[in-house]
Amino acid sequence: MLDTLKNISRSLRFRLVAAASIVLVLMLAVLVANSVRLMDSALIERENERLTELRVLLNAALAEPLAETNYATLTRLVRQLRQDRGMVYVVLVDHNRRVVAAEGWDLDKPLPPTRKDFAELPRGASRFDGVTQLAIGQRVLGHLYFGVSTDFVRQAGNRLLWQSVAIGWAAFVLTVILLFAIGYWLTRNLRRLQQGVAALESGEATVRLAVGSNDEIGALTRAFNRMAQALDERVDALKKSESRFHAIADFTYGVEAWFNPQGRLIWINRSVERVTGYTPLECLLSANLIDMLVFDKDRKHALEVGVKALRGSTGDNFEVRLKRKDGAVVWIVLNWQPIYSDSNEYLGLRVSADEIQSRKEAELKQLDTVVELRRAQALKEYYLTHSNEERSRLEALLNVMKVGVLFVDSGHRIVYANKPCRHIWGIPESENMTGMRDTVLLDRTAALRADDAAYRSHVAEALAGSGVTEPFEIAMRDGRTVADVSALVPGAKPGQHIGRVWIYEDITRQKQLETELTQLAERDPLTNLYNRRRFHEELDRIIADASRRKAHAGLLAIDLDAFKPINDEFGHQAGDTVLTTLAAEVGSIVRRNEIFFRVGGDEFAILAPDTSEEEMIGLARRVGSTISGMRFTFNGRAARLTASLGIALYPNHALNGEEIIARADNAMYQAKLSGKNRWAVYRDPTLH
Repeated sequence: MLDTLKNISRSLRFRLVAAASIVLVLMLAVLVANSVRLMDSALIERENERLTELRVLLNAALAEPLAETNYATLTRLVRQLRQDRGMVYVVLVDHNRRVVAAEGWDLDKPLPPTRKDFAELPRGASRFDGVTQLAIGQRVLGHLYFGVSTDFVRQAGNRLLWQSVAIGWAAFVLTVILLFAIGYWLTRNLRRLQQGVAALESGEATVRLAVGSNDEIGALTRAFNRMAQALDERVDALKKSESRFHAIADFTYGVEAWFNPQGRLIWINRSVERVTGYTPLECLLSANLIDMLVFDKDRKHALEVGVKALRGSTGDNFEVRLKRKDGAVVWIVLNWQPIYSDSNEYLGLRVSADEIQSRKEAELKQLDTVVELRRAQALKEYYLTHSNEERSRLEALLNVMKVGVLFVDSGHRIVYANKPCRHIWGIPESENMTGMRDTVLLDRTAALRADDAAYRSHVAEALAGSGVTEPFEIAMRDGRTVADVSALVPGAKPGQHIGRVWIYEDITRQKQLETELTQLAERDPLTNLYNRRRFHEELDRIIADASRRKAHAGLLAIDLDAFKPINDEFGHQAGDTVLTTLAAEVGSIVRRNEIFFRVGGDEFAILAPDTSEEEMIGLARRVGSTISGMRFTFNGRAARLTASLGIALYPNHALNGEEIIARADNAMYQAKLSGKNRWAVYRDPTLH
C-alpha cells in the first residue's frame, strides 16, 4: 500500500495535479482578494456616480426656489428628498449660512464634517455625510448638507464576498477533480499549446501551431488552430464593421452623440468641433456638458428638456443656443430618440444636432428690417404731423434757457438768435437779426468787449476748425465774463454742414464763486493769511524746487508767548484783534519772495526760498522785534505779547517737509525753554 502511494506521488500526473492544485489555491486566493477589492472599488465608483447625479438633480430641484426664497416649496422638497432618496438627514442653508429647511437633524447640534465622495469614507462607517453647492450659473445661492446610510453598501459587499468565496471553492473542487481525470492523459509536453495561447492573449495576429501527433494533444492543437482562425476572422469582421461605423458617424456633417441612461456622454462625432470649437475628447471629459456648451440664458430650459428626454421620450426641432469655445454664440436644432438593445434594454439616448445660425440670422435680419421699416414710417408720419409744434416748442425752450444760442448758416448769415443771446450782446428783441452777417454782429458788439482783438482771433480760429471749440472766456467792459462754445451743425449727407451754432453763457457769478471758494480753501478767514493747507502745499513745492536747483530753503516757526492770557482775560474778541494786528504788522515786513501763514490758533510760519542761515536769523530778529513792539489796550488796561521763533533750513537740517516742520518746532521750543521772546536755530542734539 505504501509502495503504491509512493509510486503515485512520483508520477508526473500526480505532481501536475498537485502543482496545479497549489497554483489554483493561490490564484483563487488572489482572485478572491482582488475580486473583493474590485467589487469594493466598483461599489464606491457606482455610489460616487449616483452621488454626482444626485448633486446635479438636487441643484436643479432646489436652486430656483432658493433664489426666489420660496421657503414653503423648499421645505416640501427637502421632506420629499429625505423620503424618496432614503436619506438619514437633509439640511438646507442659504448663502448667509442660515438654515432654510431641515429634516432628520437636530439643529442644536453642529453639522458633521462632509466628504467629497465615498472613497473618503472610513471603513465601517454607518453614514456618508456630504454637501452640495446650490448655484445658478456663477451665483452661489447656498449649500445642502445630507447624510446617506451606507448599510446597503456593506450588505452588497458582504453578499458579493460570500458569493465569490463559494464560487471559488466550487471551482477549486471541480478543477481538482478534472485535473485528476485529465492528468492521466495529459503526460505530453504542452508548451507549444501554451505558447500559442500566450500569443493570442498578447494580441498577436495569425497564430497557428504545428500538429505533432494524432492523439488528444494533436486534436487539441487542431481545435486551437480552428479557434484562432475563427477569432482572426471575427476580429477582422469587427474591424471592418467599426471602420464603416466611424466612416459614417465621424464624417456625418451634423453632430451625433450618444448619452447613457444617466445622462453621461459616452460618444460624440467629430462635427462637434466644427460647431462648438470643442474636441470630442473635451466633451467626453467635461464634468457638466450643459454648463460648458449651452448658452447661459438657455441653460435652465435645456436642463428641463434633457431630464424629460432621459426618461425615454422622443423629441425634435428643439432650438437652443450653444456657447462656442471662442465665446461666440451659435444656434442649433436638436432631435433625439431613445436607444434599445435587442432584448429591449434601455441603452441611452441618441442626439442629433444641426447648426441653424444662418437661418436664425436671416430671420432676425428680416424681423429687424420689418421693425425698422415700421419705425421709419411712424417717424415720418410723426415728423410730418408735429414739425410745426416741435419748432414752436424748441423756440420756447431756447428762449427760457439762461444761455444764449446763435445759429449761423453756411453763408455766414444769422438764422436764429434766442432772447438770452440778444440780452448778452445788447440787441433789442424788436430788431430782426435774421439774415444779418456774422461780421456785422461782431462790429456792433466790439465796444462791449475789453479785448476785441483777442476775441476776433478766437472767432477766426473757431471758423477754421471742424470740431467743438474749447470754452473761451470773454471779458466785458462792464465787468461781466461771458463764455462761448461753437460747433458745426451737420447736414443730411455725411461730411456736409449747414452752418454753425454759438452758445454764450454769462459766467460772471460763477467766476466770483470760484474766487470766493479759492479764498475760503486757501486763506484763514480771520487774518486773510494763507492757511495750514496752503502752507503744506507751498512747503512741498519750495522743497521740490530747491532740490531740483540744488538750492536752500528756510522755515521760521512762530509761537506767541502771552496770547492765551489775553484771550482768557479780555475775551476772544480781544484775541482776534491781536491776531489781525499781528498779521498786518508782520506781513508788512515780510519780503516779496517770503510767504506768511497762520497754521494754528496762535501759531504762524514764514517760508523763505533761496535763503541762508544768516538771512533767516535776520528775518527772525525783525519778526520778533515787530511782535514785541506791538502794544494793545483792552478795557483801559495795557497788554503786550512776545513770540518764540524756531529756524530750520533745507537741506542743512531736514530733507523733506515733515522733517523740516519738526526741526523748526524743536528750535522754537528750545527758544521758549530758554526764556521766550527769542529765536533759536535747530541744532542736532546728537552732535553736542
